[in-house]
Amino acid sequence: MKKRILFITQDLARTGSEMVLWYLLKNLNKDRYEISVFCIKRGEMYDQLPDYVKKETSYKYGKHLFRKVFRGLLKFFGIDPLAYQLKNIQSNFKADIWYVNTLAIPAVFNIGRTEGVKIVSHIHELLYAFSLIKGNELEQIISYSDICVACSDVVAGKLAELGHRDIRIQYSFIDTSTIDINPLRIQEIRDQLGISADDFVWAISGRATYMKGLDYVLPILEHFKDEAVKIVWIGPQYNTGLDYYVRSVADSKYPGKLIKTGAQSDDYYNYLSVANGLLLLSREESFSLTILEAAYLGIPVVSFNVGVAGLFIKEGIGTMVNSWNVEDIFGAMKNIHRSSPADQLKMKEAAMEYSSFIQVPKYEKLLNEICATLDDHSSL
Repeated sequence: MKKRILFITQDLARTGSEMVLWYLLKNLNKDRYEISVFCIKRGEMYDQLPDYVKKETSYKYGKHLFRKVFRGLLKFFGIDPLAYQLKNIQSNFKADIWYVNTLAIPAVFNIGRTEGVKIVSHIHELLYAFSLIKGNELEQIISYSDICVACSDVVAGKLAELGHRDIRIQYSFIDTSTIDINPLRIQEIRDQLGISADDFVWAISGRATYMKGLDYVLPILEHFKDEAVKIVWIGPQYNTGLDYYVRSVADSKYPGKLIKTGAQSDDYYNYLSVANGLLLLSREESFSLTILEAAYLGIPVVSFNVGVAGLFIKEGIGTMVNSWNVEDIFGAMKNIHRSSPADQLKMKEAAMEYSSFIQVPKYEKLLNEICATLDDHSSL
């Protein structure tokens, strides 16, 4: 008999946690599992789900006017639209398991509890994300989840400290089949960004925020102000005071040395390939897929000890800085400047261990084990 699983996630957009789930959904054995997917919003990958997967978005962000009007009526009569919709889905689909991807939708856990279904939570977040939800919500996530799946060892450690009784680990991963670069396009981007052949370019990939180390950019630029060193920041820019401060000072004191490209999608890997090195300056990372992407492209990495850096960065791949001292980042960068060309084959092989080719079968096996465990618990 097929196991029925309702996967609940934010949007199936092109972000790390959503893409990892999407790879699983694409590959799950449809003879073993009947799958339904509920997304709060409709991301880029939503319409690319296999035809046999049932899917639905929340009333709030759905395309149909009727559903939005209906949501308003529910709220008028004091009925929680999310709870109403999920209970309706459960009544029709009769899921054996709710698989909740990330803790960003905490209300789901209480709803699932009242429905009496088994809940598996896949946690991709750490302490900073914990601060974005209420304490009682995190308590419910931990206590109501029959099994927690952590995206890394460090996340598993935090869940263990919170006292969860059954924690599994499924590392995040990249789809190497989608990493395609065009040397002509890379050169075109370098020309457009004003990068010369003599420049050593460091890329930073991700949202331009304090948590991602945006404030570290200025001391780095100051240290290398007399050298042909540039920083290219690839990712969404926010109109914050910090962004304004960094941009204003960089433009004034180090013109042309800080280049912000904004978010990139189809051209992302060409932009990343402009770099001679990758900087990971985050104060906290649960995993960090950009390290894997850079290594696959043969780009050496300098990183603080966050996310998967301690597990992944070895000799020949880059340097991990154990302190939070920016002076140590300077030294690591200089070592890359002076070192011989990277061993691109070694780096690519290391990244392949965290590719969908290797990890999706492990993910499927883990899901099979989770289902068997929950079946055993149900029979007690």
